[in-house]
Amino acid sequence: MYLPKEYPFIHIYAQQKSRHPVIIKGDTEGLCVLLNAIVTAIAYQENNGTSEVFDGDAEVYEVVVRLVNTHDELAPLPYQIEKQ
Repeated sequence: MYLPKEYPFIHIYAQQKSRHPVIIKGDTEGLCVLLNAIVTAIAYQENNGTSEVFDGDAEVYEVVVRLVNTHDELAPLPYQIEKQ
């Protein structure tokens, strides 16, 4: 299924293992929506930056950008959860 051009789309490929890259692919609108979520998370630190985008399967999903201040707030990492 293909989306009309006005729909923002991005796909975020998660790390499969430690030190693997995270890949973000998207059109201009999708990357701008992600950028706005990042700016919102920084500007309004008590809230998360969120955006709704479409993935490669034309499924809508939410991207949440959360500002943290310590390494402990990053845990647990997705690939560490799977090992347990």
